[in-house]
Order: sequence, then structure tokens, then C-alpha cells
Amino acid sequence: MNSKLTRRELFAMTGTMVAGATALSAFQAPGGANRKLYAFAGAWTQGPFGTGGGGGITVFTVNTSDGSLTKVGRTATEFDNLNVGNLCISPDGRFLYCTHEAPTTDNKPGTGGAVHSFSINAASGALTHMNAVPSMGVNPCFMIIDKTGKRVLVANHGIFNKAVQVTKRNGVPVIETPTDDGTVAMFAVKPDGSLETACDVGVFERRPLSEPGAGASAHSVNFDNTGRWVIACDVGSDHIYVYPFDATSRSLGTAKVFATPAGRAPRHSAIHPRLPYFFITNERESIVSSFHFDSKTGDVQPIHTAPTIPADFKEKNALADMRIHPNGNFIYASNRGHDSLAIFRVEDSTGKMIPVEITSTQGGNPREFDFDPSGRFLYVGNQTTNQMVTFAVDANTGKLTPTGAKAEILKPSCIKFVTL
Repeated sequence: MNSKLTRRELFAMTGTMVAGATALSAFQAPGGANRKLYAFAGAWTQGPFGTGGGGGITVFTVNTSDGSLTKVGRTATEFDNLNVGNLCISPDGRFLYCTHEAPTTDNKPGTGGAVHSFSINAASGALTHMNAVPSMGVNPCFMIIDKTGKRVLVANHGIFNKAVQVTKRNGVPVIETPTDDGTVAMFAVKPDGSLETACDVGVFERRPLSEPGAGASAHSVNFDNTGRWVIACDVGSDHIYVYPFDATSRSLGTAKVFATPAGRAPRHSAIHPRLPYFFITNERESIVSSFHFDSKTGDVQPIHTAPTIPADFKEKNALADMRIHPNGNFIYASNRGHDSLAIFRVEDSTGKMIPVEITSTQGGNPREFDFDPSGRFLYVGNQTTNQMVTFAVDANTGKLTPTGAKAEILKPSCIKFVTL
């Protein structure tokens, strides 16, 4: 398959992107100078997976001139054991959803994690809890909402602890080790913004009990740039799942499944905003991969891989998050161990990744990061040093410069923005 694009195709896609950006600017215009940019940062708890306090969501205002964050609120103390794995905000900015990344809800065995809904106060950014529903899996670690605001999708990771199950093969008793299912759950949003219980769940292919090794584990879900497909990464058994999506339906379509090389552990994805490419981090091999995506068929073809750490770095490293700059020209991947962001320029005609630089995150264990809506600033959550660090972004080169601004937050897990 030839993944190169003609100049006419590139021009048409770029025009579509500019039109979309213009529409977005018009949508954000009401309210004028009185509007504020808010940041919502999720945190893990001090103990493992929802114990020990310190979790929940912190609300900041964003200084759009220098990118600094000022704390203005936090979820109530009753949510201090809310282990926020990920969060998303409705397109109209009225509601926030987050995962409780835990193996159980209220310490009840066999319950799995949960998904919480909050309303956002337009005047202050304050959060009011609405409801919580089972996530339909263990350790829900990633979530998205579709552009209509009607459906929320959640990736349930599971845990690698194996249960002991005894059976007989050819009359001989043996121990088998089943693992939690990796799932993608879909939730319908009610008219008041709260969530219904899951209307459908896609279950990743289970590892045969007769085979050793990890089970399937969903670590991310993303929409392609048409909004008609959901791309999910299986970090446990090295697959990419592609589900057809319809915001008016209560069912996920049948997934197409694409294998990636064994042992890479595809974790997070970033979707190009205008070209037929997406990119993933491979958690266990410290490389990023690019793929061609056919939005008509949902088919995936690999294009290119590139390392994210220097060749002479021999210590342990695990890739985590991935983002693409709003202009579509650069991708970024976080290294936990090397504690850095690897930056690449995207070659439009081929989808290949050209190294730009590797930049320190000014702290330890950068799990997730994101851009503000303008793309002028990037915010990195360093989990082991308990801080959200601000970087200025050069939109022409992709390079990052620390601004010196740092916001203290215990074990930051993610950050999202909305203008109110």
C-alpha cells in the first residue's frame, strides 16, 4: 500500500483543519474577555489504587500569558480516595468525567473500578458530584467523550495478578491462571450530564488458560479524526483494536484486531488531526510507532518506528503518554525512567517521525501531559516529584522551554482544560 499523499490531498485536508479551527474559535467567542481558562488535574492517592487519601481533582486557573497555574479549588474530602486515572470534559464545558482507577469499588471484591460524573460551575470551575457507575472492568485508566457529548468510552486495564484455577487436562489436575478482562466500555450520557450504566462493553481477546503470560489490557481509547472509529491499545498482549462508532447507537461495532510485534506493549495513541496517521507509545521497548489509518475501512498499516531515549541510556525506562501538537506537525512521548519528553516532527507525506530533541521533564515519572487549547504551553505531571510543570512550546520547531512555573499536586495523573 502506498501511504504517500498527493499535494491535492494534503491541501484538501489542511483546508478542512483550518475550517474546523475557525468553527472552534467561533464557538469559544461568547463571553469575551470575562472568560477564564481552567485546568483540571487528576491525582492518584498516596496508597495503592484508591487508598491513603490525597487523590481527587484539583482546579486551577491558567494564566494565558505565562502558562502558570493558580489553584482555586479541589474536590471535597469525601473524594480523597478517588484514584483518578484519567478524565475528560464534555464539548460544551458543562460536565467532567473521571475514572476511579482501582480494582474494587468501596473495597467490595469483584466490583471493579468506577466512572464518576461532575457538573462544572461556569463561574468558578467548582465541581459538583452527580453520580458514579461501574466501569465494567478493573483499573479503568483512560477515557474519552465523543464530539456530540453523548457517549463516554473507558479503557479498563485489569491487573496482572493472576488467580489460581484448577482444572484437569487429560485427567491430570493442573493450575491455570486467568487474568482480568481488558475491556472498552461505552456509557450513554443522560440529559442532565450524569452517566447511565454501561450500554455496551467490548472485551479484548482472552489469553488461553493453557498459555502462560499476561492477559489483554486496555490502556487507551481514542477517536480517529473522522469520529467514526475508536482506536484502542492492548498493552497486555500487543494488539490494536478498531471499533466502528456511531454516537446515536448504544452498541460498539465489531472490532478489527491488528497484532503488533510481541513484547512492545502498545499503550497510548495520538491521532493526527488532518492526515490519515496515528502514533503510539510502546511501553516496554522505548520506541514510538506510526501507522496509516484508512477511515473508510478501519484498516491499519504500520509505517515507521523510532527510539525515544538516547542509545547510551541503559537504565530502566517505560514509555507512557503521547500527544500531538494542535498544529499536527509534532508528536511528543513521555519517558518514565529517563524522565523526559521525546519530540518528533511528522513528515506529512509519509507519516514518518523525524527526531527533534529529548527534553527533561524537570521531575520524575512523567505519566501524562497535555497542551493548553492554544498549543502555546505544555503541562507535564511528574508523579514521583508531585508537580505539574509548564513548558513554552515553539510551534515552528516543536521544541520546549521550561517557563519556571510549577504547581504542587500529589501524584498528578492527568490534566485537561476548558474555557468558561
